[in-house]
Amino acid sequence: MFVLLLGCCTVGCGLVSNAIQEDRRSANSLPAFTHRPGSWRTESVRMRDGVELSTRILLPEGVERAPVVLIRNPYDMGPFIGLSCDLFVRYGLGCALQDVRGRMASGGEWWPLVHEVADGEDTLRWLVRQPFVDGNVALYGMSYLGGTALGAVAGELPLEVKTVVASVFGTDLREVVSERGLLPHELLTAWAAFMPGLEEARAPADAYRKMLEHRPHLEADVAAFGVPLPFYREWLKASEPGGTLWQRPESVALRRMPERPEVPPMLLVGGFDDPFLLATLRTWESLASRERSLMVLGPWNHLGMQGGAVKTPGIKDDLNQWAFTIPWLRHALQGVPLPYEAGRVVVAGHGDTGSRVLPAWPPATREQVLFLDTAPAEGAPGACASTSLSGQSPVTPTSLSYRYDPAEPWRSEGGGRGLAFAIYGRQGTPQGAVAQTWPCARQDVLRFVGAPAESDMRIAGRARLRLRVRSSAEDTAFVAKLVDVDAKGRALHVTDGAATLRLPLADTPAPIPYAPGSEREVEIDFRPTSWVLAKGHRLGLWVSSSNYPMLSAHLNTARPWYEETTPVVAAQTVELGGSEGASRLLLPVELQTEAPTASLH
Repeated sequence: MFVLLLGCCTVGCGLVSNAIQEDRRSANSLPAFTHRPGSWRTESVRMRDGVELSTRILLPEGVERAPVVLIRNPYDMGPFIGLSCDLFVRYGLGCALQDVRGRMASGGEWWPLVHEVADGEDTLRWLVRQPFVDGNVALYGMSYLGGTALGAVAGELPLEVKTVVASVFGTDLREVVSERGLLPHELLTAWAAFMPGLEEARAPADAYRKMLEHRPHLEADVAAFGVPLPFYREWLKASEPGGTLWQRPESVALRRMPERPEVPPMLLVGGFDDPFLLATLRTWESLASRERSLMVLGPWNHLGMQGGAVKTPGIKDDLNQWAFTIPWLRHALQGVPLPYEAGRVVVAGHGDTGSRVLPAWPPATREQVLFLDTAPAEGAPGACASTSLSGQSPVTPTSLSYRYDPAEPWRSEGGGRGLAFAIYGRQGTPQGAVAQTWPCARQDVLRFVGAPAESDMRIAGRARLRLRVRSSAEDTAFVAKLVDVDAKGRALHVTDGAATLRLPLADTPAPIPYAPGSEREVEIDFRPTSWVLAKGHRLGLWVSSSNYPMLSAHLNTARPWYEETTPVVAAQTVELGGSEGASRLLLPVELQTEAPTASLH
C-alpha cells in the first residue's frame, strides 16, 4: 500500500487520494466535501537576498480566488505532505506548498531554522499579493513544518494572516536543545544524521551510529560525513546558556513571538511523549491570543502515536487532529462557526479514559512532598531492592552512594525525548510508557519506592526533585526517572529529568565551578506529564547519572562533554535526611478528577 500510494500520489492518482480523504473525513466526523481538487502548478518565489524558493499551488477545481493555507516543508516527502493540501482544497481552501531554502527544488544553503523567519516573512508578502488569494491566509505544519509556520509569524506579519496551526513544535527551544548542558542525541544527533544537507550523504543510520561513538563529539560530523556540519556544532555549543544560537536575531524573534499583541489565534497540538512538549507549552503559556486559541494535548509521541504499555482509549491518534484542524481553518478563513469553544485545552493523558476540556493546563494541583529515605520500602514488589519514598523526612542524616562510569551508561528505556525511533526504527529508543528492564545488579542506580496509592491519583504538570549531592568529579550529571510500579513489580516509565553540577538550577545563568567532594543542591525538573497512578500502584523514583542515548553521557570532567576525549569514573553520593534541605520529590497532584468529556463537537 505504501508503494502504491507513493506512486499514485506522484502521478496524481485520484482514486487513492479520494479513498484516503474519505477515510479521514469519516474517521474524524467531518462534514461533506464541498469542492474537488484542481491541478498543481509551480512558481519560484524570490527572497530578499535573491534566492528563489520553489512553491507549488493547488486550488479547488474551478475556483480562481480562495483562502490559502501556506505549508513550508524541508522533507523530500512531497506526495505525502501534499495530501494535506488535497484535503484542504476539498473544503474550498487553496494551498501553497513551498520547499524551504536549500531543500529539494529550492535554492540557497540549508541551515535549519536560521532562515525560516526571513523566508517566511518574504513568502507571506508575496502570497498576499497574489490574485488567487482572497485576503485570508493561514500557516500550517507539523514538526519542522510547524517550526516554519511559527517562524513566519515571528517576522512582520501581514493582516491577511488569520491563524496558525502548529503541531509538536514551539517557539522557545532552549529546553529542547539542552537539558542542563546535556544534548538529546535521539532527537538532534539522529535528525542531523538524517538531514545533513549534503547531497552525497547516504546511510543515515550508519552516520548516526558513528556520531554517537566518536570522541570528541565536536568532530563527530567529520567522522560521519567527512565534512563539518556547522549547524550541528552550533547546537552543541548552545547546550550551555549564552550560546550563539540563542543570541541570533531569528532565535530571539521566535522566542518572543507569542507575546506580540498582533499574533493571530493558534491551534497548537502537543504530545506528552514528544520531545517538543516543553516548547509547545511555553508557546501556549505566553500566547497573547490564548483566549481565542486552542491547545490539544495527548499521550502521543512525535508521530502522533501512543507508545509503550499504557493506551488511552476514546481519542484519535494523529498529529493532524483533523477533527479540530479542519473546523479551525474553516472558521478562521471562511467564517464557518466553530463546533467547539476556543480559549480551552483539550487533554488526554496516560491512564485517562478519554479527553477532557479544561480552562488551563496544568490544572489546579497540590504539592505532595516525598522524602528519599534509606529505610527499606516495605512490601515493595519486584526483584530489585528498594528504599522508601516517605511523607516524613528521615531524622538522622545519612547517604547513599554509587559509581558512575560514562563508558557503561544506563541505556534509555521509554520517555519522550527522541525522534530516532521514527527515523531508524528499532535502532532508536522506543518512546512512551515502556517497561524498565535494567538488571538489579547494576550498581549505578538508586531505587526509591513509595507506598501503594489508596486511590487513583493523577500527576499533572512538572514534578521536581531536590537532591543534595557530592561527587568526586569536577562536573557530572544526575538523572532521575519516575516509574509506575504495579503489584507484580513491573515498572513503567512515567517521566524523567536531569541536571549537572555546573548547571544545578533551571535558571542558572552561567556554569558554576564545582569543587570535587563538596556538597551542592541540584534541582531536577521532570518533563511535564499527565499520568494516572492507579489505586494499589506505587510511585518509584530512580536516581542515576545517565540516560543514554536520550541524553548525552556526561564524561565527568569540567570541559564540555563534546570536547572531551577521555571519560572519568565518578563516585556519586546523595545526601538524605536531616532538617531543612533534605533530598525530596515535589509531586504535582491534581486536586480533583473530572470525568472525560463525552463529546468534543
